[in-house]
Amino acid sequence: MSQAKSHALADTTVVDTDVHITVEEETVAKYLEEPYRSSITDSPHAMFPSSSWDQRMGGKIDDHFSTFTGPEDVQQFQSDFDIDYPIINTFEPLGKFPQPDLAMSLMRAYNDLLLDQFLDDYDFLGLAAVATQKPEEAAAEIDRLSNEDGIVGIYIGTSGEYPPLGDPANDPIYRAAEDNDLPVVFHGNGDEFMFDFPHHNKGFNNYFEVQTLGHPWQQMATMSSLLGEGVPAKFPDLNFVFLEAGIGWVPYMMHRMNKIYRMRRSEVPLLEKSPEEYLRDQFYIGSQPLGEPNTSDDMKRMIETLGADMLMFATDYPHWDFDHLEELDKYLQHYFTDAERQKILYETPVEAFGLSV
Repeated sequence: MSQAKSHALADTTVVDTDVHITVEEETVAKYLEEPYRSSITDSPHAMFPSSSWDQRMGGKIDDHFSTFTGPEDVQQFQSDFDIDYPIINTFEPLGKFPQPDLAMSLMRAYNDLLLDQFLDDYDFLGLAAVATQKPEEAAAEIDRLSNEDGIVGIYIGTSGEYPPLGDPANDPIYRAAEDNDLPVVFHGNGDEFMFDFPHHNKGFNNYFEVQTLGHPWQQMATMSSLLGEGVPAKFPDLNFVFLEAGIGWVPYMMHRMNKIYRMRRSEVPLLEKSPEEYLRDQFYIGSQPLGEPNTSDDMKRMIETLGADMLMFATDYPHWDFDHLEELDKYLQHYFTDAERQKILYETPVEAFGLSV
């Protein structure tokens, strides 16, 4: 994984908003309450539901995911890639678990593991996992973690969430996040596509189709639900972050919701301004996976449409399809000012997460 430190990021302060640590089931088991601990350690049946898609194409694709498990791995990543402040998460989407009490126990277990192994003894920043099956318990978990120095946001997987994440049933979660000055981070997952789109999952013939649509569909559904239920209007001091769906879907949603808002305004009485205004005031977007247009000017226009106040750098390391350091920066250096580049790499994530760095 060693990288030569000749890239431009070596001379720039960088916040990476999406770094995953790998937590094997056996590792999180020791933080789980009974009977769920024994369900992992003593049962021959896998407890974590997953799809059967082969993301790694029969072993043709390798990555560092399975070995990226400890704080020393995060430090090595920082050193090799010149990332000053990685914001780490435990990744597992908890909305897919059908047993509410299991999801709550997993939420607390992942957070205890994050504190115990990564935040208490290291100068890392992390996101607290939140399961939404029992919103009041989730709110209590946010309150419990709010005084932990390394916790800079809450993390909700947008896979398998029911009801949709804008539903008023989830208001206790957003209220607790706002009261504790913690942004809400939404993260999709292509491997969990079957929980949200079972008919398409059954009908598609290859992972190309699933990976193309999984993350953006989950994020579009979440953004539409949040605006449709007036969540940013109800919680005006709360920031919302969307990761791992790229950026191309955001202008589409922003402009489409503007149009529908003007046609059906009476259906969304809580919204006092256009969806685009809420997005520009309270929403932030991670860059990964950046698309690959045939004409680089097309990417320039997309970045300009979002603007440096909304866009943040993200790698998604150590996943096999993570964005290389230069993926975004080649556009920033070529088309944008030093001040705009600095905002996207550092100042905007500092604002979104309220970082004291």
